Order: sequence, then structure tokens, then C-alpha cells
Amino acid sequence: MSRYSRSRGFTLVELLVVIAIIGTLVALLLPAVQGARESARRAACQNNLHNLAIACQQYHDNNLSFPSGWIVNVDPTSGSALQNSEGWGWGALLLPYLDQRNLHKDLAVTSQRLQATLAGNNPNSLLNGNVNNVKNLVSTPLKIYICPSDTGAQGRGQVDQFRAFQGLGASSGVGAGFPQGISNYLGVAGHRRVTGTSPNTGVFFGNSYIRMADIPDGTSNTAIIGERDTQYCKSGSWVGTENTWDFFYRDVSIVTGYDQPRLNAPPDPNTGNTLGPYLCGEGFSSLHVGGAQFAFADGSVRYVTNGVGYNYVNLSGGIACTATSGQNANDHRDPRNGVYQRMMSRSDKLPPGDLQ
Repeated sequence: MSRYSRSRGFTLVELLVVIAIIGTLVALLLPAVQGARESARRAACQNNLHNLAIACQQYHDNNLSFPSGWIVNVDPTSGSALQNSEGWGWGALLLPYLDQRNLHKDLAVTSQRLQATLAGNNPNSLLNGNVNNVKNLVSTPLKIYICPSDTGAQGRGQVDQFRAFQGLGASSGVGAGFPQGISNYLGVAGHRRVTGTSPNTGVFFGNSYIRMADIPDGTSNTAIIGERDTQYCKSGSWVGTENTWDFFYRDVSIVTGYDQPRLNAPPDPNTGNTLGPYLCGEGFSSLHVGGAQFAFADGSVRYVTNGVGYNYVNLSGGIACTATSGQNANDHRDPRNGVYQRMMSRSDKLPPGDLQ
């Protein structure tokens, strides 16, 4: 009598059980993998901020001050402001300290106004009149200015269309609405909402010349650079501003932020606007969970949570503190200000408090 060996296969029930177990394991593992990836992205972002802070210190060593927040263009004859005249931002001034000397030279950052560069003018005869070259230069995506967690960045890493150049230089050269290079890192302007050359309480403002000696609160207590995301709050640019004498989407808030808008402030529920004086388009934000990272004048980087102590004292009235003289000029020194406000003022003479 012959014997037959029969191999036994899986039953449908057993197969479904195995699939269910695998699915459960994947569901348990996926958040851990995503969390590990975000931790790596956050660490890379922290490294970017640290390197930017070190570059600021190197700039200070060579020029005896931190770079100006933005360059204000004035008529050399009359001394009056040049309206709609694009000016370089602190990010462009730092380029030689970020291994971008060639980009800094080709843009002619130190030899002429941004308005002239956007128009196609260049002291280098090989580059002069080459508008296409200018387009490539001012839209160059620089990794050190882009947070890896910022999933709202589009294309080559260009600024939001609402913040594209429309000034005199762009209109006569690269074209109105041409998008410049994006930056997720904005300079800390301070407690006031001011334009032009009006002084502010932070490190970066119009034609500012802030030295280490001008930070009596201590370099470890004074934030100089913070994050802003592209997805909700329109980020900023490393290149510069369109009009340093007005408040609009392409104004000084494209290179700096101040401390009235709450950290990660949501859009206006009625309009969806993120670019108002109370909102994150003029403040700081990130796509990290629960907060954002800030670089301090001593080169350190700290994670600041959304729950940081916040209280914006404005005795001047109106939508924001703007007084630079008179009885309300020292609103930033009011002890009722929150920790968030104190960390963005370099000389409020108030204890820093707990950033967490």
C-alpha cells in the first residue's frame, strides 16, 4: 500500500491573523519611525541656527557689530527715503561667513543696492545686464536657511508669491513678482513694530549697528534669530526687502520678526490672514511640534514651547508698540512683559525667566 505525503497550507483564518499582526506591528512602529525622522530634522534645524549665530559672531568680530537687520536706501542728495527701493537683508550680509563668498560677490552685496542688482546692474562686466543670471542668484536655495521640517517649502525653495519682489529694481530687471530665495530663519527685531531706521529693542532693525556691548541683558538671555514656517506663516527671505519704509507683505517682516505675535499664532479665523501685526507672518513659528527654535547671541540654540510666558505690554496704544522716544519708549522694560518678550529685548534689565 503506497503512502502519500500531503503538505498542509495556511487556512484563510491563519492568513488573516498573520496580516492583522503585521498591520498592528507596522502601526506601532510607524509613529516611532516618524518621530525619529522629526528628531533628526529638528537636530539639523538646530545646527542651521547654531551656524547662523556663529556667523553673526564672526561678522561682529570683523565689523565690530552684528549685521544690520535690513539696509535702508536713502537719496544721497536729499537724504530722504527711497520708496519701493529694495534693500539687502542681514541674511545676504552674512553670506561670506556661510561659505558663500562667490554668491556674495556676484550679487555685489557690499558694492551696490539690492535695487541695482535686481535691475541687472553689476560691477562685474561679465555679469552686467545678465538678468537671467540675477534671477538664478537671488532665487538660490541655501540649505542653511531652510529648516528640514518645513514641508511647506515649494520648488527650488522660493519665497511665497505674496512676498515676491515688486519694487523698482525688480520691475525694471528680473520682473515684478519674481520670487527670491526662501529663509525659515528671521532676525529678532525686538518689541516694536517699526520700519525705516527707527530703532528697536532687539539686535536686527533698519541700518542697525548693535555690538556685544549693547546687550547688557547678557548674550545667553537675548534671542537673535528665530524660525518662521512657509506652510502657514509665509516664512521670509535671506535676500532682502522691497520697501523698508512701509508695512506690507514684502516689508521688513520678510527678514525680521518681533515679539507681539504669539509663537505659532494661528491665522485670523475671519480672513485666513497670517500677515497682520498680531499674526505669525510678522512673528515666529515652526512646523516642529509644540514650539520653535531660537538662536541666542552667545551661539546657543534653545527650543521654546508655545506655552512660554507671554504678555505684550503696549502703553502706546494702537495695534503695536511703535514709540521710540517719549514716555512710552520703554514699554519693553515694563516688568509685566512675558518671558517671550524679555528674551527678544537686549536691554530691558528684567530677569529672563523660564523659557519653558
